[in-house]
Amino acid sequence: MIGMMVDGFRELEYMGQKDYLLSLETRNRVDCWSLWGVARELAAYYNLKTKIPNPLETRVAKELHIVVGAREAVRRIRAVEISGLKNQKSPQWLAQFLAIYEMKSLNLLVDLSNYVMIVTGYASHLIDKDKLQGNLTWQINKQQRVINTLDGSELKLNNGELLIVDDENVVALAGLVGTQVASISEESSNVVLEMAVYDSTLIKKNSRQLNVVTEAGNRLAKEMDAQSLALAFDHLLDLIINEAGGEVLSQCDYYPAPRVMGVISFDPKSPSRFAGIEIGEAKAMEILLALRCQVVVDAEQWLVTVPSDRGDLTMAEDLIEEVIRMNRYDSIPSDQLPALPVTRDLTKPLYYLKDDLRIILAARGFDEVLSQPLVDQQSNEQANYLPWQAIVTQNSVNEEFPVLRLGLITSLVAQCTNWLKKNIEPVRIFEIGKVFGKEAGKYQESEHLALLMMMPTGAKALVQLQQELAVVMGQIGLVDLNYQLLKKAPALANHHSAYLISADGEELGVIYKLAEVELGMIYVAELDLEKVVEIVARNKQVAVCELTQKLVVLDANLELASRQKLQEKLVEIKKEIGLDYLWGLVVSDVYKLDKNYRYTVRVSYQGLGDQDAKTLHDKLFN
Repeated sequence: MIGMMVDGFRELEYMGQKDYLLSLETRNRVDCWSLWGVARELAAYYNLKTKIPNPLETRVAKELHIVVGAREAVRRIRAVEISGLKNQKSPQWLAQFLAIYEMKSLNLLVDLSNYVMIVTGYASHLIDKDKLQGNLTWQINKQQRVINTLDGSELKLNNGELLIVDDENVVALAGLVGTQVASISEESSNVVLEMAVYDSTLIKKNSRQLNVVTEAGNRLAKEMDAQSLALAFDHLLDLIINEAGGEVLSQCDYYPAPRVMGVISFDPKSPSRFAGIEIGEAKAMEILLALRCQVVVDAEQWLVTVPSDRGDLTMAEDLIEEVIRMNRYDSIPSDQLPALPVTRDLTKPLYYLKDDLRIILAARGFDEVLSQPLVDQQSNEQANYLPWQAIVTQNSVNEEFPVLRLGLITSLVAQCTNWLKKNIEPVRIFEIGKVFGKEAGKYQESEHLALLMMMPTGAKALVQLQQELAVVMGQIGLVDLNYQLLKKAPALANHHSAYLISADGEELGVIYKLAEVELGMIYVAELDLEKVVEIVARNKQVAVCELTQKLVVLDANLELASRQKLQEKLVEIKKEIGLDYLWGLVVSDVYKLDKNYRYTVRVSYQGLGDQDAKTLHDKLFN
């Protein structure tokens, strides 16, 4: 009832005594593909200590020279050269032990290697040093060849297989099976012992493509812990020296990127919420410590570091599951539902904004256009107004459209051209979609809205599109759009009718007339919706609220040269007042002077008395 399924149980005899064999289903836990792993689980449940051997690490000064060419495929290799070994038939305890696991006894060295794989979970490979031709190299196969494996099978290799080779021959299909080139016999006295952890994806791929299934491959095709390999290796080496004698001449440990375990933030109350039963903090702490976790109590959260061999524990939900299962699944009542809190809305505001805009624009007579993100390079550059460079695809489905779009206006113009050829008028279209680019070497993407309107000739045409934008943006909560003549207009634009759109001190997009007169009077606008949603959220007003304090409302006049200057001044005023004291800021009146404009600004202060509000007001407006 702690999640380890027993699919077999039988009585047997081992070393003259009655014993029992349990068959466990542990496919999702590679650490439990070993007796050590199962022992740790039992120790955690019964709150006992494991009797895992702790052999001393063998240290010799001489370095065993190996070559690792396939660095991306090898996570760790431990290897030693041993001389003077006395290989022989295995003792009775070892041969009988392997027979229980349906493994045939071959000789002492090979049997010890298989024994340690069962006990620790780590496969190893013994190589007859006297049969080698030069140094050992780990490399990716790049040619067709044939190898003969230890069981007498013939394998045809193509390319992409991870191999262990010497200067002349293939010694092993790494992680799966050795060849007959340097196999161990009872006459072997000088050997190289290696144990490794590889890229599990590559081992799995090699196993499937070659149809090679071995006990070693079953384990190494999973994400094994490279850190724990050292203990398993030293245990095997200790057994070999004790049982077969010999002397270690040289060694190596290739471990280029040791794993650093992350810290998981864990709420000790969460197991109770998920299980629907009370699991106290003391019990949760007891279970985590029994599972060999390191726990630091930090206010209401615990900072948990899991042991390196538990790579399956990566997030708080994993720890919740561990606590609940070690508390036993049958302790959870079957007739009660857990009282889980309502999940918060994870949908980003941007998605709601896009839905709202589609409804608003459709109601105002606009048709939506959907286009592909791949466009031709020339029109992409002509419509670009951002400081981005185009991203060129390496394997474009169409050579005519090799780049990702920098904006949406190009697609709208293309659609407008097609409609005009078919005499479809008037044209009022929009598109919402992602645009892509590269800035300062970094890839960027953003969600944009673009509008296109074709209108009859007239001086007020651009004003009509501005009014449409004002109505649409006003309905989603964005007011006071500001327009300023673009210093550098896109090539597609009429430079005399191209403006930068801004609000709340931020640049949002562009609006301009197309320079292509053959198409008629066509105006376009494009806005960055991700910036829009930020401004709307920042300035969002509560529709109905209870006033618990007096508002002080004061007016002031500002003489400025343009609406742009007014917007800049309003942003500055908002920052100086701050959200704690600002209730509202509106422009209540505009009066045209000879050279400037006089704007009447009404400020509503909250949280301030009359005198404090007047003092702040005088300071702001001089």
